[in-house]
Amino acid sequence: MNVSSGKRYYWLKLKEDFFSSKRIKKLRNMAGGDTYLIIYLKLQLKAMKTDGIIKFDHLEDNIADELALDLDENPDDIRATLIYLTSCGLAETSDNDRFFFPYAIENVGSENSSAAR
Repeated sequence: MNVSSGKRYYWLKLKEDFFSSKRIKKLRNMAGGDTYLIIYLKLQLKAMKTDGIIKFDHLEDNIADELALDLDENPDDIRATLIYLTSCGLAETSDNDRFFFPYAIENVGSENSSAAR
């Protein structure tokens, strides 16, 4: 393995109180909440590569169908997750074509390959 390749590694950090925060507890207590939580984490991982923004590319009829294809999740679950996340401030949108995930930016860590050694 060539560790001097200049690769950079990124990860999503969860705050110590992530699972005890009221917004996450409420999400998990919803019917299908554990699935929605996994979708939220997948959305954050996707968004951290693009400055916290996920854009609708119009490859499908709507962003939920497009994200379902990308994330291998059910479109109805994506839709429900996005509705909840925007209602409580975990995601922001003004047009349903672009979603901003503030915690995807706030909680990103990185290191280069030499630090990983």
